[in-house]
Amino acid sequence: MTSRRPGRKSPIIVVAGESRNDCAVLKKLIPVLYPGACPNVEEINDEIRLVAAINQLSPRVETIRKRALAKAKDCRADLAGVVVHADLDGVADESYDRVRERVTAQLRRGLPCNSALALAAVEMEAWLMQFPDAFPKVKPGWAMRAEDCGKDLAYLPKPKKHLKKHLGKPLYLESHSPLIMEAAVRHGHVSARPSGNNRSFRDFADELAGWKK
Repeated sequence: MTSRRPGRKSPIIVVAGESRNDCAVLKKLIPVLYPGACPNVEEINDEIRLVAAINQLSPRVETIRKRALAKAKDCRADLAGVVVHADLDGVADESYDRVRERVTAQLRRGLPCNSALALAAVEMEAWLMQFPDAFPKVKPGWAMRAEDCGKDLAYLPKPKKHLKKHLGKPLYLESHSPLIMEAAVRHGHVSARPSGNNRSFRDFADELAGWKK
């Protein structure tokens, strides 16, 4: 629980992770999934990789803690929570559960506030593919294939390459990802249970929904 102290601005949520584009996606997504009026969402500029350092999580989480508290201090705000992004670089098999449990436990031990892990299986692009109607709103030449709309996207092995091959012209770039999420949010496609299917997205949405104020 975070209270607002006299003379300080409203609390903030800080986003950290391994990719500026993926953090930008989360900045668009978090206010939609947050339970109630969402605090301002700020970003840590450092690229922090957790899954690649699964056996040395403590120093990485300590870096996140220090950066998040520094960002809150710069904003003259209290820290409501930290959202951490990581690409699993693998499908949502039994290893996904092990990694999620281990990283989540370390975040809860090491951070002084609510935390949520956006552990994308395989990559953030598989989360974006849950919102097929958003793609043509960014580029009119884009359209997801009907068979992709029915897939369990947590098991799509290379979603970024898949979009490059099948989405259409112009070629999909990772820098397009925040624009796609922005379109999905603006046009009302985003919910905790979207039409597409990706377990790793649902886990994140459920964790964020459980935050205590």
